[in-house]
This record gives sequence, structure tokens and C-alpha cells, in this order.
Amino acid sequence: MTETPPAALAQQSLERLRASTASGEIVPEAEIVPGVRFVPDPDAGMRGRFSSPAGRLLELEITHERPARWCGLHIKLGIEDLFGLGVVGLAARFGAPHALAVAPCLRSGTGTGFSDCFFQKQVAALPRPLMHLDALETDGRHETLPSTAPWREIVLFLPTNSFRLDLHDLRIFAA
Repeated sequence: MTETPPAALAQQSLERLRASTASGEIVPEAEIVPGVRFVPDPDAGMRGRFSSPAGRLLELEITHERPARWCGLHIKLGIEDLFGLGVVGLAARFGAPHALAVAPCLRSGTGTGFSDCFFQKQVAALPRPLMHLDALETDGRHETLPSTAPWREIVLFLPTNSFRLDLHDLRIFAA
């Protein structure tokens, strides 16, 4: 019997996106493929388009009518229990016409909402796509990373102003 690897749900969602040629308007809270959705600040009046062309995971063009407090791309992780795991991480390639920063976060559901544990490094998106690799140690972060949670997701906090961003690749891992 083979055991399902940690983060398999996230990888399946990303594989669906990678295999798709989906494109269209971004609808807040609606999944673009199962397990992947945008969650913007509802007061910002976000509008945008996405596409998933061959060779890129996702291309985004987003505008906000008003200053946004947040704008996130959420990917379901499928890891409730961190027992036996030492790290949760991601490898990504981003590009953008102008320098942008993306803040990755591991969000865990709690009885009263959620808890965010931010990765140590922000992702730099520049005109020349760059590789980004980061991992969170799961031990000793009890304030921001509970050992068990009813759900977890990776949130990529996107810029809160208008932007264009290309996500060439994203791999999520846990070991």
C-alpha cells in the first residue's frame, strides 16, 4: 500500500492548472481549478483576468478601484497534522514587467478563524523570471503554526495595487 505524500492535494490542484488552458475574469472566492482561488479585499473593488497558457502556470492582470488591504491566491494544502513533518516549503518561478514582491504564507484553520505563518523570504518578481525556494520548519512555531488544524492552505499575498504577474511554476512540498 502506498501512502499519499504530504501536500499531494496542492500538487494535484497545480497539475490541473498546469494542464489546463483556462482563462477568464477573476471571480473573488471562486475556484479557477479545484483547490485554487483568489481572495481579495472586498472593499477594494478588485477586477482582473487570468490565463493559464502553455509554458506558464498562471498569468494575472489585476486592478483595484480603491487601495486594497490584501489580495491573495489560495491553494488548498491537504495537511491537517504536522506530526512527522519537519518542513513545508515551496519552489516557484515568477516574472513581472516591473519589480513586485509576493509574500508566501502557510495559513492554518483554527477554532476562531485562522493563523498565518509567513515564510522567511518574500518572492521577487522581476522582468527576468527568477527561481525562489523557501521552507518553514514546523517545530517551535506553536503561536503561528498549530500542530493540527482542520484545514491548511498556502496563500500567496499578491501586491495590493494594480499589477501584472506571471507565475511560471509553483511546487509545494512537505517532508
